[in-house]
Amino acid sequence: MKNAFAVIIALLALGTLYVILNDNTSLFAKESKSGERIGVTDKIDHIDLKMESSDTEVIPTDQNEVKVDMKGKGTLTLAEKGDTIEVAVKHKWYEWVAFNRKSNVTVYIPKEYDRSMEIEIGSGNLQFAGKSDANRMKLDELSVEMGSGNMTLENLETNVFEHDGSSGDLVVNALSTKKGNVDISSGEVELSNYEGPLEGDLSSGELTVSMDTLKGDLNFDVSSGGVNLDLPEDASFKLNGKASNGDISCNLPLKNQKVDNGDLSGVAGSGKYNINVSVSSGNVDIY
Repeated sequence: MKNAFAVIIALLALGTLYVILNDNTSLFAKESKSGERIGVTDKIDHIDLKMESSDTEVIPTDQNEVKVDMKGKGTLTLAEKGDTIEVAVKHKWYEWVAFNRKSNVTVYIPKEYDRSMEIEIGSGNLQFAGKSDANRMKLDELSVEMGSGNMTLENLETNVFEHDGSSGDLVVNALSTKKGNVDISSGEVELSNYEGPLEGDLSSGELTVSMDTLKGDLNFDVSSGGVNLDLPEDASFKLNGKASNGDISCNLPLKNQKVDNGDLSGVAGSGKYNINVSVSSGNVDIY
């Protein structure tokens, strides 16, 4: 019994030590001050945001620099690492026991920046928007990783859009892309005024997509959860739906419609694009 107790104490001690040493903002990393900035040169290909328990707003500006303002608890790091500018807000190990450990962060980026951007939030909230629907922020690649929390994206145009969410809620309005991928372990993703192809992989959770125009193939693999797909009435697609256990429905008129033990297939309009659906459990509704 004493040996078991000693092992438990040792594991707790090692775990605590790991948390302290693994907090790269606590003892060893260089801290940045609110208001610091780094110029964006032609050598910069990536802007990475790693925000922990923060309320963050990303604002495109006329200035050719990345600038960060922060209020509240947490440690700010603004650094240039090779071809990457990294903005990170983390909390020291002892701040996790505080009731109010959030920070308010504003990140300013050049509105003409058009390369790669990665956003990672562990919790908290983040907002990022281009100027308007007609004047969108253009990026080569936008990658979003969510542990939890809430994120809102608006008025963006990308070549590649990738989302990986273990939890949390993502709301995207007015996004056009040449390649889109959404991976949901849990949580909810809402894409409105979306334009482009899309790959959706759901372990659980909910994905809602609305399109004014269908401009690409759509592929959904649903282990559990639900997909709601709102298409324009004149959308042209070939539907191939396979359901081992679950439900696939389509309220749009289909030619050559076939229903077989949960599977659903057919053609709408000219059948220009493919919509492939695989459901292990859950449901996919097309309307």
